[in-house]
Amino acid sequence: MDVRKLRLDDIPEDVKLRLNGATFLGSTGFARLWQTMNGRNVYWALEDGGNIRAVLTGVEFGRWPLVRFQSMPDGCYARAVMIDDSLDPKQSANILSRAIAKAGYAKVYIHDFHGLLESVSGFEVTDCATSLVDVTGTDWQPPDKKLQSEIRKAQREEITVQRFEAQKHMDRFVSLMESTEQRHGRRPKYPRVFYESLAELAETDERVVWVVVEHKDALAASHIYFIENDVLLNWQIYFDKAFSFLKPNQFIMHSTVIRMVEKGVKTLNLGATPGDAESLETYKQKWGGRTHSYRCFQKRSWLGRLK
Repeated sequence: MDVRKLRLDDIPEDVKLRLNGATFLGSTGFARLWQTMNGRNVYWALEDGGNIRAVLTGVEFGRWPLVRFQSMPDGCYARAVMIDDSLDPKQSANILSRAIAKAGYAKVYIHDFHGLLESVSGFEVTDCATSLVDVTGTDWQPPDKKLQSEIRKAQREEITVQRFEAQKHMDRFVSLMESTEQRHGRRPKYPRVFYESLAELAETDERVVWVVVEHKDALAASHIYFIENDVLLNWQIYFDKAFSFLKPNQFIMHSTVIRMVEKGVKTLNLGATPGDAESLETYKQKWGGRTHSYRCFQKRSWLGRLK
């Protein structure tokens, strides 16, 4: 079999449909989103006789010879998708990764959340971790009694969770996002155009779950989740501390989980925790979070090590 790097226009429609149906984080829509960050969506394909048998989606940033490849950016993880079900997923994923390692990138980052990769020559392997919560069962609740009380408090406040609507909410969301980042002494990680594109994607792909709580014409909180098969990934949260008394974050997360469980979600992924954020890790444990370890593969050329 051969391995080739493809652009979106190189992929037949039936392969796109198979890829997009199998994964959100490796879908063409999610990959195209990173064009707003000057990324280029690419698709490493395992081919046999000119037919695509497996695909690993990624995003390239920068210009040669300092191009980096990520699968995927910013804490998200794609996986090699088998277009041909007769292929062995682990064997195919390793063939694709070896080809990527030899492609001349200055830096390569592959987050192997699904445990498909073996030790690939040329890669450094680091331990990564996230917090997962089993949300199966009827009327799921976080195990922590205080969280349960805060959710009931939000219910008494009669707050409602709304689907994000760009025309209605975008200006207030951007203001909330920018003021939050300023409070933490950071520059916004994503520009407005990124969120505008994400809102457009949410209109056509229900695996983007963007919900907000309003209070007196202000945006009290915004949560963005992604659904990857039966996993609900808590990707981003912004909230206005002035409305903490409403307990909007607790209410949004709980109500979103309950709604998504009805659609087949079995696990809530609370995301990685920085090493110096013990209080955040404790908070995740209150939701029932348990550490899930996986391996991250990184390769840096000598140029990549200099930059």
